[in-house]
Amino acid sequence: MILIVGGIASGKRTYVEQLGFDGGSVDEGVLGTAPVLVGLEELLREGPLSDDRFELLCAKEVVACIEVGSGVVPLDKGEREWRELVGRTVNRLSDRADRVVRMVCGIPVTLKGVHD
Repeated sequence: MILIVGGIASGKRTYVEQLGFDGGSVDEGVLGTAPVLVGLEELLREGPLSDDRFELLCAKEVVACIEVGSGVVPLDKGEREWRELVGRTVNRLSDRADRVVRMVCGIPVTLKGVHD
């Protein structure tokens, strides 16, 4: 699995397309049957993933997530808890990922694994 992280509009979706995936092979914020999930952070608004759902996530070819932990800490407790959940889930995913890519200004920076 390739894990892609980065800020809003950092080029994550463009990179997914460069990997050969079109809109028909992408689930948006839901854990469906497509090989790619974009919007992990939105999926996690439902709460933590069960072990079974986490394994389904790890079986994806690509998972993309907006980096939510680098900004101002939210005042709202629920938003802080969600942000913590996203960060911890991405950490778990990065352990299992074959490749981890951080998108910066449209440039993929490989943090783990081999770059194409």
